[in-house]
Amino acid sequence: MAAMASRRFEAARPYLSTALTWCVLHGLVALMYFGGALRVAVERLAPGLRPLLLAGSFAQALFLGLVAFVGTLPLAFLLGHRYRFALPILTAVGGVLLGLDALVLDSLGFHINGLVLAVALQPHALAETGLSSSEMALLAAAMVTTLTLDAAAGIWFLRRGFGPRRVARTVVMLTALCTAERLVSASLVFAHGGAVQHATTTLPLQAPVRMNTFLSRVTGKAPASGLRLGVSPEAGVPAASIDPGSVRFTRRPDIVVVLVESLRDDFFTPDVMPHMWRRAQRGTRFLRHHSAASSTDYSLFSMFFGLEAQRRDAVVGAGRAPLLFPALAHNGYQQSFLAASSVDWMGLKDTVFRDVKGGLRTDYTGRSHLRDAAMVRDALAVVEATPPETPLFLFVFFAGTHFDYDYPPRSEVFAPAWNGKGGLSTARVPPEHIKARAWNAAYEVDTKVDALLTRIEALRGKRPLILFTGDHGEEFREHGRVGHASDVTASQLHVPMVMFDEQLPVGQVDAVTGHIDVVSTLFDLLGDTHSPAVLGDGLPMTRPDPRRYLLTTVGWEARYALIGQELKVHFGAGRPGTLVTDLHDRPLPDGKERLAAEAPRILRRLRGSSDTALPETATATDLP
Repeated sequence: MAAMASRRFEAARPYLSTALTWCVLHGLVALMYFGGALRVAVERLAPGLRPLLLAGSFAQALFLGLVAFVGTLPLAFLLGHRYRFALPILTAVGGVLLGLDALVLDSLGFHINGLVLAVALQPHALAETGLSSSEMALLAAAMVTTLTLDAAAGIWFLRRGFGPRRVARTVVMLTALCTAERLVSASLVFAHGGAVQHATTTLPLQAPVRMNTFLSRVTGKAPASGLRLGVSPEAGVPAASIDPGSVRFTRRPDIVVVLVESLRDDFFTPDVMPHMWRRAQRGTRFLRHHSAASSTDYSLFSMFFGLEAQRRDAVVGAGRAPLLFPALAHNGYQQSFLAASSVDWMGLKDTVFRDVKGGLRTDYTGRSHLRDAAMVRDALAVVEATPPETPLFLFVFFAGTHFDYDYPPRSEVFAPAWNGKGGLSTARVPPEHIKARAWNAAYEVDTKVDALLTRIEALRGKRPLILFTGDHGEEFREHGRVGHASDVTASQLHVPMVMFDEQLPVGQVDAVTGHIDVVSTLFDLLGDTHSPAVLGDGLPMTRPDPRRYLLTTVGWEARYALIGQELKVHFGAGRPGTLVTDLHDRPLPDGKERLAAEAPRILRRLRGSSDTALPETATATDLP
């Protein structure tokens, strides 16, 4: 067998140099296909960075050609002289796929993945997204024609013998060039932040490379916190498409946003969080609320920008700021932002909370329940110092429910509970013991939140508009791990959401809502008349759409889930296709059939269009 493979390879050897050239040319074609997306990504950067990124995209295109050559090289051992026919056909197919991928990226915001294939291949799915049969026929004819001509040209080209004399040396040189491009890109990401990261992964198959820790040690400098003022001509411009000065609130109640670390929805029970549970009987609870991401920085981006978490690097990296905070300032609000959770390393001070007066205070030290207590004292000091006639926006971020789930002796309610010692030892601790400790931490946070809200109401003499939720959820080995920021499971994404406001009906709302809806919901409750479409990607929770699909992600990893009223579709990194489950991540036996039925709506969702008009008001069922 080895001798036969060797003979076949010798028969194919004369074509290798020409094959390498042909593959590289096909890689360069990607610059034409993805030119529009590249232009948009690069235009977000400062003029001085644009030539570097454009030169880098040339190396990225060469990498695509190199992948095509190396990936098809085994055919030389299998087919011998017939290699000269097989390679042109495969590169022609690859070229057509590049063109399709560029169309998908422009239309949906994703490269081709398992979800796109599973949905697009369903009968009538493409037609129901607005493409006419004539347009699809024209596209199919263009693909077949392109593939035929490309393959024929490739067969002719390989026979002509164009190419470098030393193939191995050329492959090594191209590999070195592509490696250098990834390292330079990583350096630019370190120096200039997320907008560069977004631009350097526009072409397909470009694995993101980060060297922030290494470069910090070498240079003694901190990495750019997602943005660097002056990198982008858009720096400082709100992410929404309207001027904050044009926002007019007809109501100006005090607003308190209570965010609790790692608080999953099934922790919101009368046993674990009795105080907030009792309060919820007078509020509005959203039963199917989900964080936009299972990691804090991406979750908070969506909450305050009103944008999907997958857009974080491009938006924040370009220096854009949330609309919400300057809009509140234009309407006379005094604002205060306090976080007992350790969020400094995420760069939130320089991104989400960059433009708020006084910034985000997060310099609390000690055990997390002590940090929470200090934050509550500071919050009450802010409330006491705010003039009664001045509306107040207060953001507090509780840390006690973050791993290792800290609490004082007074909250030792659930037992047996893990003692919190030795983080690595959790692999040997029964998950129910870890969860019991997390319940105790949630019980303590519940006590503190209730005390804070009670005191605010007493000091201000009125009830504020209150939003109570978690930044994301937490797993307790339901899927083999403890923690978050690793998957798009219900444990990591499904969080409680309770709102208290006189404009909302008391009861429960059984429709899918998410953190991306917070901005449009606040604007709606405060009386602003701008369309939700110009505020961001969210919908007012006052008028939920029962047919929507919510796009969620891990954040730092390209792993996603589309969450509907009864259906959840998992796709992305580490998953070659799609997994269709119920909202509790249980695979559905009729998942393929359900996906086929929902395919048109899912495609419309990814394209940014909606099936239904928003209702006039929210509906809520009575609380028990």
